[in-house]
Amino acid sequence: MKSILLATDLAIETNRAFERAVALASSLGAQLHILHVCPVYSSFGKKKQTISLKQDAKDMIKKTLSACKGVKQVKTSITVIEGGEIFAEIINHAEKVKAGLLVMGLHGKVKLRDMFVGTTVERVVRKGIRPVLMVKDTARRDYKNVLVGTDFSSAADQAFCLSMELAPKGTFYLLHAYGFTQVYFGDQMAKYAEDALEGHVTQKLEDFVKNNKKIMKKYTIGPEKIHPRKVKGEATSNLIGEASKVNADLIAIGTHSHISLMPYTLGGTAKDILSSPPCDILIAKGL
Repeated sequence: MKSILLATDLAIETNRAFERAVALASSLGAQLHILHVCPVYSSFGKKKQTISLKQDAKDMIKKTLSACKGVKQVKTSITVIEGGEIFAEIINHAEKVKAGLLVMGLHGKVKLRDMFVGTTVERVVRKGIRPVLMVKDTARRDYKNVLVGTDFSSAADQAFCLSMELAPKGTFYLLHAYGFTQVYFGDQMAKYAEDALEGHVTQKLEDFVKNNKKIMKKYTIGPEKIHPRKVKGEATSNLIGEASKVNADLIAIGTHSHISLMPYTLGGTAKDILSSPPCDILIAKGL
């Protein structure tokens, strides 16, 4: 990864994203681009006011950066612009710098699904194509326990591969939540159908790991670091429950750019997880 973009609104509670972005840029040898979008003013003296706001923002970014451990080893660039739709400016800048990862901080107030919908983070995830890391916690250490939610899609593949790049020394817990529709055709037949589904999911999990062996080898992640698990039930609650069990400091999931019936579309699990995140969240996009 050569380039990371940190998009910040300079709110105190999102400053922890600076620490994580600097730590990742340092470990990956990537350039860190920092973007802040000022609101557009139409009042008298607009130009003078905008120049002052931009300089204030740059000064605040520099001050926050200077407090981050390891920042002297990271090549950084700061961009402050005046824009309309903030999410659109972030997406455009991510394309401009060819960001391999977009880092954003989550506000503590993001707790309910309806409050999350329409936020800048949600729009960037939904309308952009770059992977997004949403930082909730202070970066006290490298990512250690990573929970990967998979529906065996290309988006889930991307989430798993990127999580290994971000946490090469981590332990990875792969989780697939599946359901079984109860249709009455006799107890024996129902049991057979459920067993067949469970066997199918087991095979899919094994194939998922096998298909990613090259990237595992690239980051020297052995099979002892991979723990696949399947559970029956709804995806969001199982992911949150599993995150607590394994003490996850990062959850990686995929979301799709097209309409899909998969459980990890942004309209489903991804949105629910982001509305009440138990830890940092990595979202990768599929085709």
